Order: sequence, then C-alpha cells, then structure tokens
Amino acid sequence: MHLIGLDIGFSAKRRTNALAEVANGDLRVVKLNVAERDLELQRHREVDVIAIDAPLVPSGCPATRPRLVEQIFSRGLFQKRCKPGASHVRGTGHLLREHGMRSAVAIAEASRWGRDLPFPTIVPDCGVIEAFPNAFLGVAVPDQIFVERPKLPRGAKFDWLYDQWIALDLFSEAVLRCGLPLELTSVLHAERDHEKRAALICLLTAAFAAAGTAAVIGDSQTGYFFLADTDLWALWALESLGTHANVNRHPQ
Repeated sequence: MHLIGLDIGFSAKRRTNALAEVANGDLRVVKLNVAERDLELQRHREVDVIAIDAPLVPSGCPATRPRLVEQIFSRGLFQKRCKPGASHVRGTGHLLREHGMRSAVAIAEASRWGRDLPFPTIVPDCGVIEAFPNAFLGVAVPDQIFVERPKLPRGAKFDWLYDQWIALDLFSEAVLRCGLPLELTSVLHAERDHEKRAALICLLTAAFAAAGTAAVIGDSQTGYFFLADTDLWALWALESLGTHANVNRHPQ
C-alpha cells in the first residue's frame, strides 16, 4: 500500500508544507517549500490514496460557493471544537483552495485507480481526498475534556487536540483500525513539529479511506471531509452530526 498525507503551506522559501508517506511498510516524513512540494508530487507513481489538508472542490465549483461540509462543521458543538475556515471567502480560503487543487492535479495520474474506488472523490477515478486534521482529532475527544479545556492561544487548538490523543492513547487504536504499521504509533507520540504532525494525521486519513472505513461528510457539488471510522468518535460528535453522514456514506 502506498499512502501519502500532505499538509499544505504557502511559503515559497520556508518549508511550511509537510508530507508523510508510507510505501511498502516504510515511513517517510519531510518538510517542503512550495516548489519542493510540487516537484515531490510530480515524481510519485502508483499512489493508492493521498489525503490533502486543503479544500478540494469539483471542477466547475465557483470559488465563492459555500461548502455543505464547512457549514455542517460550523454548527452546534463543532463550531467551538473543530470549526473549519470558510474557504469560499476571499483571502486565505481561496489561497488554500488554489494550493489544494494544484496539489491534487499534480498527483492525479499517479493516484488513478484501475478499479472501483471505495469512496467518493472530486477528481474522477483518482485516490485524491481532503483531510481536515482538526476535525479528525476533535470528533474523538470526549465531551468532558472539551468542557475542562483551558483557554488556548490562537492557532494552538490542533496541537492541543493532538496531545489529547496521546494522553488518551487513541493513536494506537486508530493505527490498528486503519491497517498502518503498528510502529507508527510511537512516531505519532514522539513527533513535536506542528506541520509534520498535521501530515501524519493526513496519512491516517488516507489509510482509513483506503480501508473503506472513513466517515465521509459532504456532497458531490462542493466536496467532502474524510475522517476516522465513526467507531472512534465520541458520543457528542455522533449526536452533533446526526443524519448527515455515516461510515462510508455521504449525501448526494
């Protein structure tokens, strides 16, 4: 199995992108600037799934069109716990869409499946999916931990959620469920770099999709979030989601 997780960054000089890859059981995690990222994606062949931490929308979707999945995760308890940015708003949202789709196109041919995909996709017949690490982590954290959460500085929520997964030993269960090498758990626990952590969560997202057990939320017009198997979700998250999605199901 060849899986990739990609955390998107914009800097032409600084290495603000991170890529985590499992190929033939071997793990590689690297940081890249934009030019290095684009070259890296172009060199890959025979990728089963790549999960990209950026909005991926179908061809023809207007840049200013709101996304169903972003609206779902901006309601109720999701709003305070793992709310996404509004990618249809000019500025960072549009820039994320641009870089996300640029990366998807760069690796589309390398991820083309010769058989039916076990999940919906916005790039036809290709294993390119959208990850949202904050929600991937957030939906599994119990309600009481959020109730007792300290006030966090701006931009610190992802690393706080990641640390909760370490404290709750959720990574070992996730790695086991999605079929990645069990040794990855120790790597996940030891990693301290923010971008590399995000890429590793994207890699987990790709693994759940490849296994056909990812929770897929969204629609075919504006794209999908791929998250962990709902067996890992906390009760509050399942109740907040309601009928919007289930394991490997999505509204049309």
